[in-house]
Amino acid sequence: MQRSSWILLVLLLLPYTAFAQTGTCEPTLSQATLNVGNVRANIYNDGALFRSFNPNPPYSRIRYHVPKGDSINIFVNASFWVGGKIDNEIRTAATRYGPQEFWAGPLDENGNPPASCAQYDKLWEISKADIESFLHAGEVSENLKNWPWHLGAPVVDGDGNTNNYNLAKGDLPELLGDQRIWWIMNDRGNTHRASKSNPLGIEIHASAFAFIDHRLENFTFYSYKLINKNSSSIEDAYVSLFTEGDLGNYSDDFLGSDSLLHLGYHYNGDNDDQGDYGYGKAPPAFGVTFLHTQVADADNLDNDRDMVVDEPGEMLGTSGTLHYYFDTGPYGDPVSARHYYNYMRSRWGDGSPVLEGLTGFPGSHWPASLPQKPTNFFYTGDPTIGAFWSEVNSDAMDNAALGPGDRRFIISSGPFNLSSGDTTTVNFAIIWSRGESNLDSVSLLKRHTTGVRAFADQIFTPVKIPEPAQTFQQQVLGFDQNFPNPFTESTTLRYSLPQTMQVRLAVYDLLGREVAILVDAQQDAGIHTAEFDAGDLPAGIYLARIELDFLRFTKRMVLIR
Repeated sequence: MQRSSWILLVLLLLPYTAFAQTGTCEPTLSQATLNVGNVRANIYNDGALFRSFNPNPPYSRIRYHVPKGDSINIFVNASFWVGGKIDNEIRTAATRYGPQEFWAGPLDENGNPPASCAQYDKLWEISKADIESFLHAGEVSENLKNWPWHLGAPVVDGDGNTNNYNLAKGDLPELLGDQRIWWIMNDRGNTHRASKSNPLGIEIHASAFAFIDHRLENFTFYSYKLINKNSSSIEDAYVSLFTEGDLGNYSDDFLGSDSLLHLGYHYNGDNDDQGDYGYGKAPPAFGVTFLHTQVADADNLDNDRDMVVDEPGEMLGTSGTLHYYFDTGPYGDPVSARHYYNYMRSRWGDGSPVLEGLTGFPGSHWPASLPQKPTNFFYTGDPTIGAFWSEVNSDAMDNAALGPGDRRFIISSGPFNLSSGDTTTVNFAIIWSRGESNLDSVSLLKRHTTGVRAFADQIFTPVKIPEPAQTFQQQVLGFDQNFPNPFTESTTLRYSLPQTMQVRLAVYDLLGREVAILVDAQQDAGIHTAEFDAGDLPAGIYLARIELDFLRFTKRMVLIR
């Protein structure tokens, strides 16, 4: 029997030691769509970022379209992986095409999953439009009303009480970008059938968001907050993104890494992406970069590649990339927790190092003139200049190790330790760039990645939407803010009319119910006032709405008791 066959047999047998089925949750079914910029991406709450189709009818080709008006995908599949050691036992929540190893919902204080995850099988959305409509016109959308603050969805506190969510007292969902999708999942909901691993006991609060701004419209951003709900520490942990890129036509792609940019990327192997679902001439490139990760321990390494070792706050960043092959054995599809975990460490499935050059693993094909140098990053040469080691020049002898084709890639960050009860947050971006040629797209991708990394802190800073300023019409009409505001019993509204007009001035609560009519009559030009007596109304936000012919304006008033 060949060595690779023995290794595969061992890898297959190892994971079948006892592993716990700690829950009976059904696979999640929900999905949402990120679509405010130039990207349309299906989002799932089971560990898959994007996949080829919903596991239940109706079949959908929507995965990750750029531009969003086309039907061209850049992914066939992508998944979020977590791996580490608990009492020296390797555990992973990692899969490629299913069955998924995350389930909807939180873990309790003892690290146990819900009896049923179905009630949490949702993705919650908030947009800039939701918040602006509320602030400007007092309209409470379903997205605002149903924001799951009780599950940990972040809230901008407006009333000084961090243990509630009260729109009437100024609380608002925390908005990232122009559209944010939030969900909660865990890895203990049921059996890990893909990696055949015991669960880690991880709860994840995840977000995907995007921007309308043309400078960021081709990119999407992600934030995963990991909480260790296990009673034991997770040691030597890694997080990874598995990507199988379509990039239009899946059969003609290459891969690359730029360790200085913490970037793993896909690009077209020639300058024509052919077929019905291809990009045609001058095809784009796309990549994944970790922007914020766990802070590194003092390890005498320059983890963030900024030429400074062990500086305060130094983050791990992208620790490695790996291209594995459509095959069996230690260089092919992972079949066990150990196999997945070694890939996350940027090692082959049997734990052996990746070698710089050719296909990355030794054998009779390896030329004696080429040193066998271990590396954590695959295809680090710049393909735009044909530098060694890239897929356009993989062995420094102008011979590619493989022709263009279907590619699987793993981008990782680690190792780090996560004590019981501790949290860590991982932020990353998916960046799409289209230049004048397939190789110019790679150059543009790197420039875009440089820019995103430079402004990562601002990109992941919650958006503050200001209170609405008066419009030109409001200035002419002179509809002023009520005074006093906030008020305890009564308040005065003042407005001026440029001409005789029919006026209706009424007060509503946040559910849209009319609680008082202050004016409903024709009034002459000039300054007018109206008194609002709150009577027995409860404290909260009320909306004063004035209607003048075809014009309508709203002011928010705060009643306190």
